[in-house]
Amino acid sequence: MIWFAGFCLLTVFSCMRNNSRDMWTNPKDGMEFVFIPAGSFTAEIPEEQSDTGYTQQNITFFQGFLMGRTEVTVAQFRRFVRETGYITDAEKDSNDYTWRSPGFAQQDNHPVVYLSYRDAHSYTQWAGVDLPTEAEWLFACRAGTTTRYYWGDSLDDRYVWHRANTEGTGTRAVAGKLPNAWGLYDMVGNAWEYTIVCPTSHVQLGGSWTRCPEYLTRQGFVAKDLLAGTVKPRLHKCEPNRGYPWDDDRGFRCLKRGQP
Repeated sequence: MIWFAGFCLLTVFSCMRNNSRDMWTNPKDGMEFVFIPAGSFTAEIPEEQSDTGYTQQNITFFQGFLMGRTEVTVAQFRRFVRETGYITDAEKDSNDYTWRSPGFAQQDNHPVVYLSYRDAHSYTQWAGVDLPTEAEWLFACRAGTTTRYYWGDSLDDRYVWHRANTEGTGTRAVAGKLPNAWGLYDMVGNAWEYTIVCPTSHVQLGGSWTRCPEYLTRQGFVAKDLLAGTVKPRLHKCEPNRGYPWDDDRGFRCLKRGQP
């Protein structure tokens, strides 16, 4: 895979907190970015000759990068649309719901949703930034931790919006919960976030407000991995994407490679 080039084996780097010197504001849209330091994390890598097999490997970033503190907001996406005249895929398809009217109340500081991967990619091109690779996103999300979530092993509503604490009524304002150790908000919950697997494939990570923290299976036992599974350090195979190209909880976060 293209993004895997340059990685090697190293130990996990210690958690570091960002300060004002490690931040950058994009003049194009006002998005605030925090610096993610170089380091490594252990992930499950899909085996090339197997449909289900994985091997554990250390993935290393020899250079740090900048990640948006929050998901792209309604106000920021509106600025992009006003400057470019961009029409989203849901709008082109005359969908009943779009980013302008997702079916629930939103304010300017809510994460923009009802976007396709192409919509997110078009925005990043305009803003002069990128979408994160799956490995970059997971590394930034976990912020040096090895626990189930970046805050610990148990669900903690101080960090995450999900179906239970939103009563299933829609997104919430970004940065309304506690951030991870590197200053990133809503890396779990609020909106799914598009990430790049390879040039022909992408996935959504981080769960969303529509995600249940647990559910009852057909076998009658409670499964507790719906949110945790979205931040598990496991990478996907490079396979063509299928399925619905947008939904009421699909948004994105931006990345900029390089130092602040």
